[in-house]
Amino acid sequence: MLGVQTKAIQTWDKEGKIRVVRTPGGRRRIPESEILRIQGIETPKRAVIGYARVSSQSQKDDLERQLEIIKRKAVDSILIDIGSGLNEKRRNFKKLLKMVMQREISKIVISYPDRLTRFGFETLKEFCLAFGTEIEVINEDVYTSPQEEMVKDMITIIAHFSGKLYGMRSHKQKEVIKNVKNILSQT
Repeated sequence: MLGVQTKAIQTWDKEGKIRVVRTPGGRRRIPESEILRIQGIETPKRAVIGYARVSSQSQKDDLERQLEIIKRKAVDSILIDIGSGLNEKRRNFKKLLKMVMQREISKIVISYPDRLTRFGFETLKEFCLAFGTEIEVINEDVYTSPQEEMVKDMITIIAHFSGKLYGMRSHKQKEVIKNVKNILSQT
């Protein structure tokens, strides 16, 4: 698109003449906006969108904390969903994806990766990058061991499917989650 060889891009990157995004594998990805900038083509301003999610209405305090953290960043607006991170039919999550595909967003700001999606975060991140949208995770440095992460994932899956089976507000669903947590904490 720029009519230059790979070495030129590498040199420009080292000299800071072009902004690149590095993949987890170390490859350079050049946002479309950078290509257009170098070509001298004006691009419309793209929005910075915050996204916050909690699983249920009872988690309003957590939602408020997320909003407080996200508002500290220079976001144009914040989309909010109340629903499971496994539910891909969340209204504002779908709206966010459409905005990414229409190249309306330059950056998505979230408090933690699991607020956007419970599984496949790296895949979603690559998807967004393909449309020139980066994802900024504010609390990315919070370390959880692989064992803690696996336990959280198992509880999430069991809670999701027991909720479907027994009903989200059912006493049985809460009992299943409690029992799973007890079993997993003993390992």
